[in-house]
Amino acid sequence: MSVRPHPFFSGALFARKSCFVYLPEGYEEDTDLSYPVIYLLHGMYGSESHWLLKGNAEQTLDQMIAASQLRKSIVVMPNDGGYGLGTFYMDWYDGTGNFEQYFIYDLIPEIDKHYRTINAPHSRAVCGLSMGGFGAFALSLRNPGLFGAAASLSGALTSTAYVAEKFSRSDIARMIGPLQGPYAQEHDLQICASQRVLDEQRPALYFDCGTADFLYKTNADYHEHLNKIGYAHKYQEFPGEHTWAYWTEHLPDALSFIEGCFASQK
Repeated sequence: MSVRPHPFFSGALFARKSCFVYLPEGYEEDTDLSYPVIYLLHGMYGSESHWLLKGNAEQTLDQMIAASQLRKSIVVMPNDGGYGLGTFYMDWYDGTGNFEQYFIYDLIPEIDKHYRTINAPHSRAVCGLSMGGFGAFALSLRNPGLFGAAASLSGALTSTAYVAEKFSRSDIARMIGPLQGPYAQEHDLQICASQRVLDEQRPALYFDCGTADFLYKTNADYHEHLNKIGYAHKYQEFPGEHTWAYWTEHLPDALSFIEGCFASQK
C-alpha cells in the first residue's frame, strides 16, 4: 500500500515523463510474487495526480483489496502525454504527438521491466474517466491482445458523427483529420467495436454514466450499438453528473468488473 512516482523517458514523444505507481501491501516483502496491472487514466485538463488528489483512488484500492473485492494489483496512473487540453491517448493526425505509441511502446514496457507484473493480457486492464474512458476503449480495441479488460466512467465514447455534431473545432481536426477520412474512421469507437466483435482477443468492456451527465446520450448510444452488433459487455446507469464525486463513488464498480475478468482466467 504505497504510491511512488516513476519517471521515465518516452521515445515516442522524445520527452521525459512520469507516472504514479500503486504497489499493494506486501509487494516489497514477498519478492517471488507477480501481480496483475491496472492502468487508470485521467480526463481532459487532468494529470497523473488527479486520481490520487481528487478521486480517492489510493484509499479505494486499499479498501477493496483489504475486503478481498480486488486482488492485490499494481495500479499505474499515467499522464496522457501532457499536450494541450488533452491528447485523448491517440496519435494525432497532424503529427503533433504519438500519444498512443507513448502508451503502448514506452509506458507499458517500462512498467513491465521495473515491476513484477504478470505480463499477459488476461492480467492487464485499463480504466479511465471521460477522455480517459475514450482512451481506455480506444487503446484496448485498437490493440487486440494487449488488454483483457477495459472500463470507462462517463466516457467520451464517441463516433465521428458525434464529433461532427459537438466538437467540429480545429483542434479536433488536428487529432483525427477529415471526419469522413480513414484516420477518423480508425478511431471511431463504434467502428472499432464492430471490427473487434468476432476477435477471440477482444477486450471485455464495462462502462457506466450518470443520467444527468452531458455524455449520457453517447454512452447510451454506445450501449445500443454494442447490443446491435452482439458485443458482450456490461453497462450501468446511475444518478449523477460529470463530477469527481461520481467517479469516486463508482470507481469500485469498474474495479469490481476488472476483478471479475481477472478471476475468470484462473
